[in-house]
This record gives sequence, C-alpha cells and structure tokens, in this order.
Amino acid sequence: MMENIADILGSCNSVVKGSHLVYKKGTHGREYIDKEQFSKLGARRLSEVLRIAVDCAINSGLEVIGKDMIGVVGPAYGAIPYTLTVAEALEGHFRSPLFFPARTEVVTEKKIHIIPEKLLAMYAGKKFIGVEDIVNNGTTLRELRDLLRTIGSEMFAAISIADRGGQTEKTLGIKQYFPGLRINMAQIDPREEICPQCAAGIPINTVLGKGSRWVKMFGQPPYPPGMDFSAFWATE
Repeated sequence: MMENIADILGSCNSVVKGSHLVYKKGTHGREYIDKEQFSKLGARRLSEVLRIAVDCAINSGLEVIGKDMIGVVGPAYGAIPYTLTVAEALEGHFRSPLFFPARTEVVTEKKIHIIPEKLLAMYAGKKFIGVEDIVNNGTTLRELRDLLRTIGSEMFAAISIADRGGQTEKTLGIKQYFPGLRINMAQIDPREEICPQCAAGIPINTVLGKGSRWVKMFGQPPYPPGMDFSAFWATE
C-alpha cells in the first residue's frame, strides 16, 4: 500500500509538535514542518512525496491550460530541485503538452525573486504551474504569480507538498491550487490576543521558524502586560 504524505514526512521527523514556535508572519503555535529534514528521506522517497502531491492535484481536478509547453516553476532556493520531478509526473499523466522545469533567482541584497535574463525570452508568454514545498502565508507563490505577469505569462495553478496556513485559490489569487497535505495548525496572532504559551512563560524555539528573530527583539517570555510587539511586523 502506498504511503501518504503525512506518513512519509513523519518518518524523517520533519513534523514538530508541542514546541513554542513563531511562524514567518509572526503568529505563535505548537506545530511546525521542518523542511530541512526532507533530505533525510533520500531522493527516492522525496520524489515519491512529489508524485503523490501531483496525483492529489490531478485527482482533485487539475486542469491543464495551454496547448504548447507549460513551465513548472519553483522559487529560488527552496523548490527548484522539485520542478523536474513534478514536470515529469505531469507529463506522464497528460502526455501533451510538454512540461519543462523552470526557476527564478533571488537578488540577495533585496531578497526579491527575478527571472534570469537569459531565460526571459523562453518564459515570456507561457503558462506555468507553480511548485512549493511548504505553504504558510503564501507570499512566495504570490510573488511568483506577479513576476510571471510582468512578462506576459500566467501561473494558472500551484501545487504544494503541504499547506499549513489555510491558503486557497482566492487568498493566493491563482485559478487552481492543490496542496498534497493540509495541516490545520492553530496560530495565535499576538496583535489580536495573548499567546497562552507566552503567558505561561514557555520558552520560544529559536531553532525553527522565526523564533530566533523574535527572541532577539523581545527576549523570552513571559512578557509584561501590554508589551508592544509591533516592531516585528514593522521590520518585515
């Protein structure tokens, strides 16, 4: 019997539970997917995860838009290695059109995604499917969507290994979105309510997520009543 994505990710200890975590958007919670652990799966099992994600997308109604070559685009640096496997799996199912792996680069000093100049002509006017490993607030997929629009292209669909932020086609502004696994991670926004773990003085994990940045700015909990955490978002 084929394993599912949750079982495979669990086998490499990438699913962390019970810790006091700070996510990218500054929310707090107790669960995390540590994608740095994926390498422990080995190439074959990681490829299996990607193929399962593609199967989930197809079974959920993925519609291929375009008669010519379709790009499967991964953002630098995280999802670029996944695009060839995803493109191959899609091509094996749909047969036509051809699917090709595509990528972006990051301008380090500005931390923005760009399309390499030598690839602009090839990518212009094409249809694309975006690939991400773990989606939280969806920022990277939206950046990819907007970047492709600047060259007259369209990212009409996106596939992810797992979604931990409850993103949808509507929130992402993409016609089709298919996460292979949805994880409902309860998140507390300190701007709206008091984090119970902070109130209890439970130390924040400074290895995963944005915990080290949070602690550098505010120290470890507990915090005094009414403490202002706005600087965390102001510097994002």
